Amino acid sequence: MLAPPANTPTISPAEMQILISRAGLALNPGQMADLVLAWRQVAGLIATIPRDRPLVDDMALVFRPNPPAEPEPEAKPVARPRAKRVGKPA
Repeated sequence: MLAPPANTPTISPAEMQILISRAGLALNPGQMADLVLAWRQVAGLIATIPRDRPLVDDMALVFRPNPPAEPEPEAKPVARPRAKRVGKPA
């Protein structure tokens, strides 16, 4: 496992408690400790993402979908002769 870079910001349990209370959640101490640890690990992983490439190299920025296809012209309905109605005998 890679060690997180030294400049990775850490979060204290007190800071996490403030964030959790703002979200309206109530966690027990074990859950809070797990969340703080997960937060630190994710922050470390994010810090390892290279940022020395130009922004246009990001696949989301260079992806350009094909323009929408031209709608096909609507076919004109074919005129069909009407069937004769057979009425009730009088």
